[in-house]
This record gives sequence, C-alpha cells and structure tokens, in this order.
Amino acid sequence: MSIKKIAISTALVLVLAVTASAVTLPFPPVVDGIPVAIQYDDFVSYSNQILRTIQNENPSVLPVAIYGEYDFSTGSGGLDVVLYTFNQAQDNIGVGPGDAFTFQAPIQNSNTSTFSGSWGNGDASVNGPVTVGQVLAYLQAFDPANSVPVFYMDLNQTGNEASLNFSGKVELIDEEGVIQHTWAMDTILQPGDGDYDLAARALAAGEIGPLVGTSGTNYGTVNHNLGSGKADFIAFAPTMDLTLFDPNWQFVTYFDMTGLNDGPEEIFMTGGIGVNVPIPEPATIIFLGTGLLWLGVYGRRKMNK
Repeated sequence: MSIKKIAISTALVLVLAVTASAVTLPFPPVVDGIPVAIQYDDFVSYSNQILRTIQNENPSVLPVAIYGEYDFSTGSGGLDVVLYTFNQAQDNIGVGPGDAFTFQAPIQNSNTSTFSGSWGNGDASVNGPVTVGQVLAYLQAFDPANSVPVFYMDLNQTGNEASLNFSGKVELIDEEGVIQHTWAMDTILQPGDGDYDLAARALAAGEIGPLVGTSGTNYGTVNHNLGSGKADFIAFAPTMDLTLFDPNWQFVTYFDMTGLNDGPEEIFMTGGIGVNVPIPEPATIIFLGTGLLWLGVYGRRKMNK
C-alpha cells in the first residue's frame, strides 16, 4: 500500500493508505475541479452519479485502468451483501467471492414515505447475528488490504421530489451487549462515538448541477435517486478499520430515511469498492473542508424549490 498526505482547502490533514479493488474512490475527492464527496459526521458520501458522468464525458481524468468502471450495476454478480431491499428473493446466502459467505437476511421494505430499521442483530432464524470477524473476512476475500466496509445506495425517487433525507450508524457491540464503538452519519459533526441524530439527516440530493470542470468540460446536471439499477451514493467511515476491533463483537447497522415518494430503495455493503483508508493524525478525523459544502447546500436549494 502507498501512503499519501491529503490537504484540501481549509480542511485538516489525514495520511491515507490506498487499497486496491475493482473500483477505487479518488482522493482527494475533487475531480476536474468538481467536488465528488461530502462528509456527514463520521462518514464520507461520494456521488457515484457524478463520478460516472465525469468518467463517461472526460475519461482521461478518471482512467478506468486506474479507478475501475463507475458504471456498475447494483448487486452485480451476487457479490454484495444486501442490507435493505424490496426484493423478497434476497437472502444473502452464498455472497462474496466464490459465493462463500452467508450473512443475515436483508431488511425488507415496502413503498412508504419513511423507513427505519437495523441489520446485523438478528437471530439464527435470519442467519444472524453478524460479527466483525465475519465482515472482515468478507472484505478481505476481495482484497487482503480491505478492512473498511463500504456501503452504497440505489435509491428510487421520481418527479420533482427526487431528493430524500438519510441518517444511519454502525455499532460494534461486545458479548455482554455493551456498545463499544459507534460511527454516525448525519449533519452534526461529532467525530468519535457520537450517536446519530434523527433530526439532522443527511441529504441524498436528487439533482445537482450544472457542473462545469476546470478543464472546461460541461457535465450538465446530474440526477440521483431515479431507480436506475446503478449506485447513486457510496459511503464509508474512514476510521472504521475492522482490524482494530474484536472479531467476536456484533456488527450492527441502523438506517433511517424520510421523504420517500416512490420506491424501492436498496442499500448494499461491498468489498468490491476500494477506499483510501485513513491513519488519523492526533485528535482529528475531519478532512473535508468548506469547499465541499456546496454539494449539500445546492441539493437542499433544489429540494426546497
């Protein structure tokens, strides 16, 4: 693994170790002058739709030979673990490389305006619970360097209200039922073990743009959440290095969505997307500066029109 030091505008600095996978997320998260990610508390959320558009329109700035193909289908080849789905046939039996892994069955949803639920803390009747060791073995089956889970979302909103609001967290729980670590995804920055705030949901913007790169390339307006069968957003918590935790602890995820107008939404966990895993310098994990905030602000402006 190579080590890089990244500094973005007014942001604080991290040292990053690059892992290799079928698809790799770019760092720093600005491509052709366009921000492609935003930090939501402990998580970093990439717009895969922006990445796809840039790669399709100007492939020289995101070479497929280096980064892989962002135009991938969700759940492709049964390699990905399904956490949340409408598909009654999904069972997470025989997933991952060689179909070698079985995980807890996904949370099922119907087409409603809200959704909340947890995954990973089920009993044996649904192939639960999920452990840290199980998730780590799954990630490393793709690449021995993988140790940070990556989540991606294929969302399905239509019409003029294509945006939705999303919050979530991952908890590690010991054998005594005590929560040992939490990573939250919301709009309140409290790095560490802060719980997620249901009143401060992150925005999964439906429409962002128009986007014009520093190269002069006009990428137009990018639409998310249209149920395309492609990943809309890719998120991970940079400090969620599972090699640092007891493999016997439970790995539990929580999701909460509002503003749903259609359906069906799906959330996946994968080892097929590589990330730049941070080794934090003392006292900080915040690294995305104010230069990226327009991504969320612009989306809110569009949503509120």
